[in-house]
This record gives sequence, structure tokens and C-alpha cells, in this order.
Amino acid sequence: MRKNTKWNNFSRLLFTRPNTIGLFVFIIMLILIGFVVRLRYSIAIEGQHREMNNILNVVHNNISQILKNSYSTNYTLALTINDAGEPENFNEIAPQLLKSNPNIDAIELLPNGVIKYVYPLKGNENALNYDIIKSSDLEQDVKASTLSKGIHFVGPLELKQGGLGIIGRLPIYKKNKFWGFAAVVIRLESLFKNSGIKSIDESKYYFQFSKADPYNGKEKFYLPKINDFSKKEHIAANISEGNWKLYLITRDKSVIFPQVIFSIVLGSLLCIISGFWVTSILKKPAQLQKLILKQARKILNTETEFKAIFDQAPVGIVRVDGTTGNFIEVNKEYCKIVGYSEEELKKINFQKITKPDDLEEELKNMENLKNQKINEFSMEKRYIHKKGNIIWVNLLVSNILTVDDTPGYIIGIVEDITEKKRTEEELKQSFELVSEQNKRLLNFSYIVSHNLRSHTSNIEMISSFLETANNKEERDEMIDLLKKVSHSLNETIYNLNEVVSIRNNINLLVEKVNVHEYIEKTRIVLAEQIQKKHAKINNLVSTTIEVDYNIAYFESIIYNFISNAIRYSHPDRTPEITLSFNEDKRALIISDNGIGIDLKKNGDKLFGMYKTFNNNPDSKGIGLFITKNQIDAMGGRIETESEINKGTTFTLFFK
Repeated sequence: MRKNTKWNNFSRLLFTRPNTIGLFVFIIMLILIGFVVRLRYSIAIEGQHREMNNILNVVHNNISQILKNSYSTNYTLALTINDAGEPENFNEIAPQLLKSNPNIDAIELLPNGVIKYVYPLKGNENALNYDIIKSSDLEQDVKASTLSKGIHFVGPLELKQGGLGIIGRLPIYKKNKFWGFAAVVIRLESLFKNSGIKSIDESKYYFQFSKADPYNGKEKFYLPKINDFSKKEHIAANISEGNWKLYLITRDKSVIFPQVIFSIVLGSLLCIISGFWVTSILKKPAQLQKLILKQARKILNTETEFKAIFDQAPVGIVRVDGTTGNFIEVNKEYCKIVGYSEEELKKINFQKITKPDDLEEELKNMENLKNQKINEFSMEKRYIHKKGNIIWVNLLVSNILTVDDTPGYIIGIVEDITEKKRTEEELKQSFELVSEQNKRLLNFSYIVSHNLRSHTSNIEMISSFLETANNKEERDEMIDLLKKVSHSLNETIYNLNEVVSIRNNINLLVEKVNVHEYIEKTRIVLAEQIQKKHAKINNLVSTTIEVDYNIAYFESIIYNFISNAIRYSHPDRTPEITLSFNEDKRALIISDNGIGIDLKKNGDKLFGMYKTFNNNPDSKGIGLFITKNQIDAMGGRIETESEINKGTTFTLFFK
């Protein structure tokens, strides 16, 4: 009875004061609309920031990639300089370098800081013979470039050939002495065009490119835009290679306000209308139920809108149970990254799709998050895609607490960085390749220096004896010795030229080679040696096996291995050489029952130049050295197994 009385009093108040209730509803709706408008504004701001960051990151990455591509160009250019300090084949190599890296406008070599070699010459004539070391304007940049152990980028600066540009210089040292620079020239206009700066919609944003003056610290701008943008919305990125700064600025500071004003106007009208509606509804109770249903539909539409934002985010977003690691909710981008559907992910936890090597670190961080030792963490990790391939991601994880500050669930934001990791790995491999080439070049220079010096010393000594000879018999003897030394010198130069020829063959002709067929051809060429030693050649390679190889190199390699096996056969048994092919490993296996090699003693110098391991007078130590260089030039590798007095097995792996 008392409950009915209270309801009757409330109903009487509700229907007897419709204007008061209408005003109350108007205020409540105004607060709600204010919250929605604020949320709408935040979403618009966030969307603008995300769009600006995406645009800036793309251009920044493009500029970084252009500069990184200049590294290999400069290192390749430096390798053209021989031991005498003279560039070799500059006019042939330079066009290929520019063709492989179209972002570069010109390449230069600067012996002792003077521009002596330029490609292309047309349009760059004014830069020839310019001494950058003696230029007072470039004193600080030249000093920094000389001290740098890698490429040092300078500019933007006025180019001698006209216009503005940036220059990447690599200091070159020969025999621990400064030789000069290898340099790439990128015109500022080319950099802006190729990086995408001029490709954006300038009705919304524009770029600015700057660098601080090293003398007065004042920032100098290089794009013909408004320089004073402090009152406008903007973001910036530092380009560390040249201490440059890249800005992205909004064209109109109030670009977001028109989007929000419409919501404010519409919301205000909705508040007014709602107040009148409530008043009208209270006056017409029959219409109340219809209004409730309409408001319910609006709430449902709002939830749908938020769900759409979650699903259409450009990064992966997941909601995970902090205790079990089970997926609670995932968006479409996350499903795309890992290759699983939403239904499949909800049946498993994140541990099952994480590479085991990364799991320990992530579980430790999750435990700290659960115990509230940290509020969030980020890490790079690897997922195992549904197809089995590895996906690199940048993971940002945050803990969402409940009302009583206890752990609720985990929110994770996932960005796919697989392509970035692949680029880093390719850059690392390129650097390792250049380092290995430098090491081999230095080793080869030592060999040339040692061998030629020994021959010239012998010739000088014999010439001295020849001058002091007392009779014709002594002179004839000295002349005979001189002929032998000259013959030996000629043979050495021939061997060295052959090695140089192998290392200079960049674009080798590669054809389909039938392995069985060319083994048989080698058997015919060596028929006399085979018959002399009664050698047995077992060609077990299938007649259908083919490899992609340079024919001349392949013939030389097979000839060297088989002829060596015959030459160094064991004196107490008939030579037997077996050749087979492992199709799974793409490898040719050559085994013999010869005298063998002591790999513990000689393994590290097995393929060295002029390295011999027995007293055979025909052994010169050049065959295996040339063979190894030919295999390396074709991108293959070789493994050796041997035992003294039992035989040797060489395994040649094809690329």
C-alpha cells in the first residue's frame, strides 16, 4: 500500500510539472551532448595526428632509404680504387651505380679532396678540379667527413654545378693513409620529389625542411613555404644522417572545428528538441513508450559506431585475459597480421602463436604487469603466422584496472614491422659483404706485393752478379738463372691476372649446365693422365641433373678437382674418383682414395694462394686457390673432408 502511494506521488509530480521535467531533461542532454562532442573532437584530433604521423613516417622512411642506398654506392665506388691509388673502370661502373640507384644525381671521386672524377660529366663540369679541403666555406664539413669512419652527409649547400643539394662523403684510406673521398650528390629538388614531399594533398598539410646553422644555431628552412608555423598544428622528425629536421604542418589550424561545430549545433538542437519532447510526452503519456524505443535505437547505433572504429583501426588491437592469456576480443587488422580468424583466436591464447624464443621475456613482462610493478611495456617480438612464416611486430601492452584498482584485462596494440626487419637484415648483409670484399682485397694485395717483391729481388741480385762476372762461363750461368727467374715471374703474373679476372667478372654469363655431360667431357680431356695411372672415374651423376652456372668456371672447377685427384693419388693403390650429386642439398660430391690432406695442420690454408702440402714437384698451390675464387664468384661454397692415406671428399654447394 505504501509503495503504491509513493508511485502515485511520483506520477503526479511527473505529469503535473512537465516544464520543470523538460528543463531537467534539457540539462542532462546538454551534458551528454557535451561529452559526445568532446569525444568526437578527441577522435578527430587523434585521426588527424595519426594521418599526419603516417604521412611524416612515410616521407621520413623514404628519405632514410634514399640515404641508406647511398652507402652501398659509395662503398662500391671506393672499391674501384686500386693499390696504386687510381680508380679502375670508373666510366663503366659509374653508369651502373646511377642506374641501380636513380635517387642519386651524380657520383664523384676526390683524390686528396679535389674533385677529379664526376659522373655524369654533363651539367657537372663546374665541379671538376674543385678543392673542397682548401675551401673555407666547407672547412667544418670536410673535417667532420674526414674523421668519420662511415658516410658523412653535409648540406643542403650551394653546389658548384649550380643549385642546392646534399652530399654524402666516404673517407677512403689506402695503406693507412688518407686517399680522399668517394661522394654521392643528391640535388635537393630530387630528394624532395623522390621522398614524396611534393606528392601530398597541400590543401590540408604542407612540409618544411630545415637545418640549424652550425655557426649561429639559427634554423634555416629550404622549402618555399611559411616558415613561422609555431601557432599551427605540426609534428617533426629528426633525420640523424645530416642533422636535418622534417616538419609536417596543417594548412589551417581550425580544420577540425568545422567537423565539431556541426555536432555542437546538432547536439544543441537535439537538447532543445528533447526538452520540448519530454514536455510534450509528459503531456501525452501515450507517446512515452515510443520515445523510449527511439532512444534505445540511438544507444545501439552508438555502440555499433564504436565497434566500427575498433575493427577498422590501421593497427592490430587485442583484449586479452591477464591471467590465462586467452583472447577476449581482436580486431580485423590483428587477424590479418597473424592469419587466424577471430573465432580461431578466441579458442587459444597468445602463447600458442608466439615464437618460443620470445615467450620468456613477454611472460616476465606480463607477470610484472599483473603484479602492478609496471603499468605498460613495449617490445619487438615474433608471431608464428598460421601459414608457418615468421611475423615481426612491435607490441605495446597496457593493463586496464577495475574500479577497485585490481587487474582487469590486458589491451595490446600490435604493429607489423616484418618489412622493416627484412630491410635491416638486407642492409646488414650488404655491409658484411663489403667488409668481406675489403678483407679479400687486402689479402690479395699482400700476396701480389710478396710474390713480385721476391722475383724482383732475385732479378736484381742476378743482375749484380752478371755485372761482376769474370768470364763467359759465369755470365752464361747468370743469364740462364735470369731466364728461369723471368719465366717464374711470367707464370706468377699470369696466375695473378687470372685471379683478378675472376674477381672483376661481375656480370658473368650463366647458363644451364648438364653436370653429367661436363664430367664426361673432362674425362676425355684427361684421358692420357687417366690411362697413365689406370685411374677409375665413377660418374654417378644423373644425366638429367642441371645447374645454373658459368660454363668456363664449371669446366675449370671439374678439371682441377679430377686432375688433382689423379696427380696426388696413393702410390700403393689404383686411383678411384667418384662423383655424385645430392639433389636435396644441391651439392656435387667428389671423392678420391688418394694420399689425403692433414686438415688439422693445413685446413685453414687449404685454398690459399701458393699453398702446397706435399713434395710433388708439379704442385704449385694455385689450382685450389683459383677454384675457390670461381666458386665464391658464383655465390656457392665448398666443404672438405680428408684423412691422411685414405682420401679426400670435396662437396661443392650450388647457389
